[in-house]
Amino acid sequence: MRSPISAAVIAFLSCADVSSGYVPTYRDALAQQQQRRQSVTKPLQGYAFLYFTGNTVAGENIYLAASKGNDALQWSELNSGKPILKSSFGTKGLRDPFILRSQDGKKFYLLATDLSIGSGTQWGDSIKNGSRYLEIWESTDLITWSAQRHTLVSPAAAGNTWAPEAYWDAALNTYVVFWASDLYAKTDTNHSGSSYQRRLISKTSDFVTFSEPEIWQDAGTARIDSTVLEDNGMYYRFTKDEGAVTGCADIIQESSSVLQATLSSWKTIASCIGKNAGTSAVEGPTSFKANAGDVNGQNFYLFLDEYNSRGYIPLETASIANPEWKVSNSFSLPASPRHGTVIPVTAAELAAIRAHYGVVSAVTERTALSKRSSPVLTGLYADPNIAVFGKTYYIYATTDGYPGWGGNVFYVWSSTDLVSWTRSTEPFLTLNGTSGNVPWAIGNAWAPTITEKDGRYYFYFSGHNPTYDRKTIGLTFSSSPSGPFIAEPEAMIINGGNETLKSGQAIDPCAFLDPVSGKHFFLWGNGAALMGEMAEDLKSLKGSTVRDITSNLTDFREGLFVVYRKGLYHLTYSIDDTGSVNYRVGYATSKSVWGPWTNRGVVLQKREDLGIEATGHNSMIRVPGTDNWYMAYHRFRIPDGNGTNRETTIDKVEWDAETGLMLEVVPTLDSVQAETIVV
Repeated sequence: MRSPISAAVIAFLSCADVSSGYVPTYRDALAQQQQRRQSVTKPLQGYAFLYFTGNTVAGENIYLAASKGNDALQWSELNSGKPILKSSFGTKGLRDPFILRSQDGKKFYLLATDLSIGSGTQWGDSIKNGSRYLEIWESTDLITWSAQRHTLVSPAAAGNTWAPEAYWDAALNTYVVFWASDLYAKTDTNHSGSSYQRRLISKTSDFVTFSEPEIWQDAGTARIDSTVLEDNGMYYRFTKDEGAVTGCADIIQESSSVLQATLSSWKTIASCIGKNAGTSAVEGPTSFKANAGDVNGQNFYLFLDEYNSRGYIPLETASIANPEWKVSNSFSLPASPRHGTVIPVTAAELAAIRAHYGVVSAVTERTALSKRSSPVLTGLYADPNIAVFGKTYYIYATTDGYPGWGGNVFYVWSSTDLVSWTRSTEPFLTLNGTSGNVPWAIGNAWAPTITEKDGRYYFYFSGHNPTYDRKTIGLTFSSSPSGPFIAEPEAMIINGGNETLKSGQAIDPCAFLDPVSGKHFFLWGNGAALMGEMAEDLKSLKGSTVRDITSNLTDFREGLFVVYRKGLYHLTYSIDDTGSVNYRVGYATSKSVWGPWTNRGVVLQKREDLGIEATGHNSMIRVPGTDNWYMAYHRFRIPDGNGTNRETTIDKVEWDAETGLMLEVVPTLDSVQAETIVV
């Protein structure tokens, strides 16, 4: 029995082409297809790769890489690692680019998702009231591009239009275009009801006009990111089974002789493809057959985005009909590619794009660096809050590597020397509603801070609050800095209601014990920097004390942190977007915790000679009994990191002996020497 929503949408959508009862097969139309085809007569001897790079304004554009000759596994970034296309319409964000060669071989069609997470759109909003448009370009040579077409394709019942792809359907003698949409009941005009991703399909002969879409895949749970490959009269489809109907939330492979056939007519050939090949969570498949003469042999390739770890990685198999997918032994992909398309090209086309756009030199390409002592935390973690309790150092951080910064757990690391760090075996907090241990929060476990009072430890963090559909800041407490922590039942700062001041987002808390007054203060904010004095129980703020301190914090974005040293309060904060290579730390000082603040410029920034980028969201400690100071911060993972693939490190802080001001912190690949706490 269909769900009410699915039934309503199916009634809304047309199925005219199959109503006659006759669906021609691939073989029925093969002869006609061969007669029509005036495709490339020169051999295919290379590959082009179009992709976006991350959930940032800079990353949500279209980038291009080229293979190094006829080699599907060795790549060069083009255009100095900068995008070749940007959007002028809709959200002005471009994701999931797909490119195909036209049936007559005379041009290329490029499709992309109209979505910008980097501009501040929340994932929840993007699937309810997102774009119903596709962004489309044409080109005859991958160099000169047509004007952008902003084309409406999804029905009013759709909340979004994601990951479009297209294929020539020989049986229908036209192109079919397919994408993912959340579909809502026709009466649910606000799209407030429950839904899930389904795959829609439409037909076009020119990528200008499109037929009314039909439901192509409806598994009762979410399906995203489908790509298709044809071989010997059979279509092979790779799809992310987000709802884990096939056993795990992974890529599945199906086959059918009829491309436009609905789900029940496709045969499952393989499931849990990534897991079985030894990857972590994957999405964004792009598949292709190796060119004749490829140096790696005649394989079929399936590139998957291992978005929590390595980024895109290639899987290969000798047989597409009876696959044994495995990760390729040796490969060098472009830096930071996200959901995109690999397309075979001729030797002339390959040479032309490499010459026109220019190849990123081997010196500047991101590659694995020599052995180093940082990051200090193994894995992808960001927004570190470093603290000292007793004779132990602690770090609390955001768990990184998730699209949309969607991690939902917090771990704690401890060290006695700043060099050797041990992570807690299990997370001490899980933000998963009633299934976790923070009842008000679901996901987006971000940017924690901790303080101590009277032997009790207060841990603050931001998380997504479904009650308000926004980020709010909450509190947990424990008798130990390692937990277990007990959460307050409701958020402490909701960024609304009766609160006197609001920020762009209620994120990035900093709890500060002022050694001068003995009072506890709280700082937070995104876009606007807010602070206030805490109540005696550290569970709320004294409302009358809350104020905006953004003035004189030049280019403030987020990530406030404050320390006190020798008569001065030293305030640091992050500048630019966390997905930008220019993410950096600003610095200001004051003789009062309340300000006014004097801007002191930038105190930490990228170091291109070492491949260190996006240095930001810092915290600081003083080693008890000394005047030795250290700064913990995150940067893009080295190599191939981005705004959701970041790593945590520590470097030393030095001070000007005359002015007492912090000197610019020099980021290194060596981190710091061991230092134990004596007192």
